Amino acid sequence: MKISCEFSKTSLCLLIMTLLTLTFLGACRSGKDPDDEDRPRTAPATPPPAQISFENGEVILTMDEQAQKRLGIEVTALGGSSNRPQADVPATVLSAQDLASFRNSYVTALSQIEKNRIDIEVARKQYTRTKSLFESDQNISAKVLESSEGNLRALETEERAAEQQLSLQGSMAEQQWGSVVAKWAIDGSPELDRILSTREVLIQVTFPFDQNYAAPKTILVEVQGRTRAEATLISAFPRVDPRIQGRSFLYSAPAHPDFTPGVNLISHFAVGNSTHGVVVPSAAVVWSEGKAWAYLQTSARQFSRRAVPTDSAVDTGYFVAAGFSASDKVVTRGAQSLLSEEAVLEGYGGGGGDEN
Repeated sequence: MKISCEFSKTSLCLLIMTLLTLTFLGACRSGKDPDDEDRPRTAPATPPPAQISFENGEVILTMDEQAQKRLGIEVTALGGSSNRPQADVPATVLSAQDLASFRNSYVTALSQIEKNRIDIEVARKQYTRTKSLFESDQNISAKVLESSEGNLRALETEERAAEQQLSLQGSMAEQQWGSVVAKWAIDGSPELDRILSTREVLIQVTFPFDQNYAAPKTILVEVQGRTRAEATLISAFPRVDPRIQGRSFLYSAPAHPDFTPGVNLISHFAVGNSTHGVVVPSAAVVWSEGKAWAYLQTSARQFSRRAVPTDSAVDTGYFVAAGFSASDKVVTRGAQSLLSEEAVLEGYGGGGGDEN
């Protein structure tokens, strides 16, 4: 009996030890504090679809792919380009009415001179015949001879006066229009015909005195925001534009309904040496605070708003020599949406910290 009691105590001890071990192992496998189930669970942090921050004075927009699709964002690589500085000077379409009047007066005067020459030739023959008869005692009085000579001298005087008047008209035309156009009017050239038939127009372009470059052979003239045409240099122009103290030149351009006499134009032409840079497309440019901006893609999820200089406008946008590189990508679709999104994020307090 004594042996049985001892055995029973030993078995009980082993059972208790086994239960304790199993309990401990179970707690280790669960890896949890039993009280954890009573605590609220916190979901992992998810970044918002769009954030705004500031870096080196530039606005940085960070947005996920879904947000970019929602705004319809598309980007385009800029690529390298070159450009010459542009000068913009005022121009005016001239009326050709004075030129037409001069041509008519000149033709009339020229016709009168031709008539005088014919009359002089007839009078000279008459005088020669009368003088011959008088000298051979052919019953021609001295009075008749004197009358014949007087008529001849009068016609010759008229001719000289008409020629002087014709020369004066030519000089006046040259003073008003320049030597080239004056010669057109005197000769009745095809160039004059194109002007008077309104197939071409004459344009006065004035360079301010502080701009010393030579007049280019061709320039671009524009009714701002409406019509552009290429104009060709004719000559220096003797008239002065009362609005501007400078050197004037005369150009011709194809006629257009917008190019009516008296209309003010802007002329554009390249000056100086070529500069290397990029062209920021018009589609990438947005306007805010009175300035032009473009959104530069700096990573798959980030866009930086950067100022675009607008002093070198080209047909497709703005030529920029600094601040952008040929490898840069700019937003060409959805840029305005990015600007609106930026305003919303700023209104909500930014959605992101200052990264300075």
